[in-house]
Order: sequence, then structure tokens, then C-alpha cells
Amino acid sequence: MPTRKPVPAVLPWLTALAAAPLVLIVAAVAATRFGGADLAVAYDLLTWTVARILAWIGLAGALIAAILALRDLKGRGLYALAAVALAGATVAGFVWRQGRDAAPAPQDVTTNVQEPPVFSRAAALHRGSTPASCDAVVAVPSQVLAQQAASALVDAGFVVNRASTFEVEAAHQGAWFGFVNDAVVRIRPGRTDIRVAARDARPDGGAACRLAARIAGGLSQTR
Repeated sequence: MPTRKPVPAVLPWLTALAAAPLVLIVAAVAATRFGGADLAVAYDLLTWTVARILAWIGLAGALIAAILALRDLKGRGLYALAAVALAGATVAGFVWRQGRDAAPAPQDVTTNVQEPPVFSRAAALHRGSTPASCDAVVAVPSQVLAQQAASALVDAGFVVNRASTFEVEAAHQGAWFGFVNDAVVRIRPGRTDIRVAARDARPDGGAACRLAARIAGGLSQTR
């Protein structure tokens, strides 16, 4: 009866190396959301510098694990599979997000570039910003109710912080590193305009446009 070959001691370490970037990213997110860590440390340094480098090192380690597993797939295959899956997913995530951030995307968008809605509560955070248009996000050609605007904002994931008869303002905090986007819905006879602007200057992968589209979609359903 053939004996199973022992698992090389390096295989568990290679699998742990493949998982290390994900663990570091989760720790960076937790440090930002619950520990108040600065984004320059948690996002720029730990995630986009250290974890990204570790991701490629982990992928190289996963390939070594796969080669070692070829000699005994039954005994070593799970280690190799886990290492390749973890490292591949991490590297793919970084490449995908990097490509998304590289695409030009305005971080201050509005449905009315000639006369954009003006922030009140968050005015100081967006002073000097020039709003741009966003594809597929257009003004609502009717006067909605303030309650409908507030409801559309809440449905889009925003928290309303100011509401009046003709204007509603809100803020949206991202689920991962807590990047904040401010929104204002301006209500006028025959037209309702939207503006969404990011507080942070880092590339957002088109988040401002996607959030504006969510608001516009919610408002269009109230007509």
C-alpha cells in the first residue's frame, strides 16, 4: 500500500502568504472605520503600497505551491488551491480597481453645469470645485416634493442632514474606508437638479456618478 508523501513545511506558509494581503486590507479598513486611522496610512500605505506588493509576492508563492502540489495532489492540493484562489482574487481585485481609478471620472457631478445646485452645510468642503456632467444622469423634468427627494437620497444610501421645501442635502459614507460624498437636490418649478461631490481628492472609480445615478433613479420613480 503506497504511503502518502508528507506535506512540505513550506506549503502552509505559502498559503498564509497568499492570505496576508487580504488580512492586511481588512485590518486597514477596521483601523479606518473603528480606530480613526488616517487614510494616508490605512489606504495609501497599508493597502495600496504594502498589501499590493504582498499580493504579487503571494501570487508568486501560490504558483510555487501549485508546482509542489503536482507531486501529490491528494495530500497537497488543498493548500495549493487555497493559495492560488486567495492570491489570484487579491491581485485581480487590485488590477480591476486600478483600471477603474485610471479611467477619467469627475468627482463633482451635477445635472446642471450652467447653474449647479449649491451646498450649504458642506459648502466649505467643496469651495472652488467645478461640477461636471455625468453620462446617463439628467435632471428630473418636474418639481418633486422635498419628502420625495429625501426618500430618494435615503434609498441611495445617504443620510439627510438638511431639508427645506426646495432643497435637501445629505451625505454618503463608503462601506470600506468611509470615503464621504455630499449630495444636494434642488427643487424648482418644472425641474429638479442633483449634485454629488466627493470630499476626498483620491480617485473614486466613478463613485460620484454612480451615486448621482441612484438618486436620479429614485427621483424618476416618484413622477
